[in-house]
Amino acid sequence: MAFDNLLIRTRSVSKFYDEEQVLSDFNLDVWKGSITGILGSSGSGKTTALRLIAGFDRPDSGIIEMKNEVIVSDEDWLPPEKRNIGMVFQDYALFPHLSVEKNIAFGLGKNDLEQGRLKEVIDMCNLSGLINKFPQELSGGQQQRVALARALAPNPEVVLLDEPFTSLDAQMARVLRDEVVELLKNTETTAIIVTHDQEEALSVCDVVSVLEKGKIIQSSTPQEIYLNPVSKAVANSVGDPNILKGFSIDGRVETSLGTFVSAYEGALDVSIRPECIELKLDSEGNYIVKECTFYGHDQVISFQNSKGEVFRARSLPNTIYEAGDKVNIEISEVTTFPSKV
Repeated sequence: MAFDNLLIRTRSVSKFYDEEQVLSDFNLDVWKGSITGILGSSGSGKTTALRLIAGFDRPDSGIIEMKNEVIVSDEDWLPPEKRNIGMVFQDYALFPHLSVEKNIAFGLGKNDLEQGRLKEVIDMCNLSGLINKFPQELSGGQQQRVALARALAPNPEVVLLDEPFTSLDAQMARVLRDEVVELLKNTETTAIIVTHDQEEALSVCDVVSVLEKGKIIQSSTPQEIYLNPVSKAVANSVGDPNILKGFSIDGRVETSLGTFVSAYEGALDVSIRPECIELKLDSEGNYIVKECTFYGHDQVISFQNSKGEVFRARSLPNTIYEAGDKVNIEISEVTTFPSKV
């Protein structure tokens, strides 16, 4: 990892709401200057994790450190207003009775205002033409930029973003996502983004931490998470792979799509991503095309073997496949991991 200093560390953090355990042995490292993504499905504990780091809630057990100082433990508690953490909520949480300018200025002290911090942030976030408008007069994308500007204004140590682009349409989300990343990088702001969107996590974040049932099950670069998942759960969280069952003996695992090398022995899950399967039309082929879904930039082809098992391949759109076509396949890469009962 190219980042120098560990800014936030959580260790063995757990959180219950009534009798429901939302976080269990939650461990996270956030490096200064990085954008860290917490990727998980609805109900996995993403927002709870942010609330504990921000100080809006208190964990039932565990330790949270910031700049190597314990801020939360059984004995310690640093209140949220002293953590210097900015928060961007999913619903923006702007004050409807305040203008854009006053929303952004809300968290600034007298010295900050006198030193021109307000104008600096407004210009930085390209909001100078909107300062006299009220939140209800803004588009969703504009409101999100105001919420980010308000969070950045006091120069926080870290900004927490809770599903920041969920309420926007796909095109606006992409545009704003690029703007936010550029802004965070230019200002060298550390950020934690929670999301259920795998494309968002992989394209935006320096580090992706996959959260399942309240626990981080893998944390690494986007490339490592995608190419070398440690389990079936991680593989499924960052794509739509073909998951096959196999049994490895002497480093060779046999599956429905062939025999592959594995570092593991015994019962395995074998993950083969659709883009790692190349189809070739062949009148004597061993597989039959069932369906082809065209996306423009690529296509996904469903095909089956002689046992009726169905798999998916992804390819460029230059070859047309139709139901009933016979094909052979070549597989360029697989990932294996021990099966979990």
